[in-house]
Amino acid sequence: MQSYIIFADFKKRSCMKLKNITLLGLMLCLLQFVVPVYGQNKKAELTNEKKKLEQEIAQQRALLKKTQKNKNASLREIQLISSQVKKQEKLIATINGEINCIEGEIEANSREITKLGNRLEVLKKDYAQSVYITYKYRHVLNKASFIISAGSIGEAVRRIRYLQEYSSVLKRDVRHIQETRQTLHKKEEDLQLSKHNKQQLLQDGNRKKQQLAQQQKEKNQIVSKLKKQEGQIQKEINKKIQRQKAVNAAINKIISEEIAKSNKKAASTSTSAKPAANATPAHLTLTPTESALASDFESNKGKLPWPVEKGSIVTPFGPYSHAEISSIQIPNDGINIVTEKGGKVRAVFNGTVSGVASIGESKVVIIRHGNYLSVYSNLGSVCVQKGSKVTTKQTIGTVYSESGENSAELHFEIRKESTPLNPGLWIKR
Repeated sequence: MQSYIIFADFKKRSCMKLKNITLLGLMLCLLQFVVPVYGQNKKAELTNEKKKLEQEIAQQRALLKKTQKNKNASLREIQLISSQVKKQEKLIATINGEINCIEGEIEANSREITKLGNRLEVLKKDYAQSVYITYKYRHVLNKASFIISAGSIGEAVRRIRYLQEYSSVLKRDVRHIQETRQTLHKKEEDLQLSKHNKQQLLQDGNRKKQQLAQQQKEKNQIVSKLKKQEGQIQKEINKKIQRQKAVNAAINKIISEEIAKSNKKAASTSTSAKPAANATPAHLTLTPTESALASDFESNKGKLPWPVEKGSIVTPFGPYSHAEISSIQIPNDGINIVTEKGGKVRAVFNGTVSGVASIGESKVVIIRHGNYLSVYSNLGSVCVQKGSKVTTKQTIGTVYSESGENSAELHFEIRKESTPLNPGLWIKR
């Protein structure tokens, strides 16, 4: 009778343990991924963003030093230092974002450690109880006598199976206790690493804030210096405004010519009725090849190479002003990139040169990509001509720089026919 009661108890405990072990295994697997994947991805994005910003700031700092060696005061100084300050502020915000992500990791790991600790105590308690029962009934749990005392062969077979299962469960209990301890230890290490990373980021953030304060001070000094050069600064501003007007005029002329040419070609090959004599085509008529090129260009939005090998965007797309020294709005249908003196200018995509125009001492090159245009302004030398076929990253000229300047500035635009688009959204960061 006692053997039957023990057997029933073993059967009940064996089933419960198998269920618990299944749940435990699932829990341990899930705990490996408790920190949300989104949080991990967000942290990786912030880390990459921080690296890019640090590289851009370092590059701008080097360009600023070269610019400050120029003989004359220049708007380029305030452009570079203003851009540098904005990037430094963005860098500090990125570091704060990283700290928030790490704090989330710390909180999540702390919760996991508590859960694992509680679970480990339950496992140890269950295992101790199983060991105690096995010891308590050791005088009747002789394997041979327990099986022989069965009332039938079927019951003996079941007793053999349940004894084997119970033994297996005890072994798995030990294994899961060990696995839980290892997982707990790993989470404790992760927690310490997260705390260490947070401390490093806090220190890095403090250094970046000190650098920002120094940059603000430097910016104020540059502004003070440029205010004393009001006449020259006004001259530079007017020059930029006139250059944008000249670029717009050159683009509009080329677009008008291209529209007239493409529509004339389409009309000569069309079998449909002729358009009215006073009809004015508003858009480019694309051939199948040109249409495919335009589609290919559009699909590369955000992936186009930079028009210069090295450079930094100092004025973004859209009108802007330097409020510290002038209230005049400067139109900007593209972006201005400061680069090294004599830097090579490259085509950002396959296309055909629609035109090369002179604007003062510099030149502008316009390349057509179907119904898209890429515009490269303020070039000193040009090595292509109207009708030239160009490929991605092919050199088309060099950036213009005045005598005494140690850096150069390229004005770059992307347009869909005559509509200006933000090049910052098209080139690869």
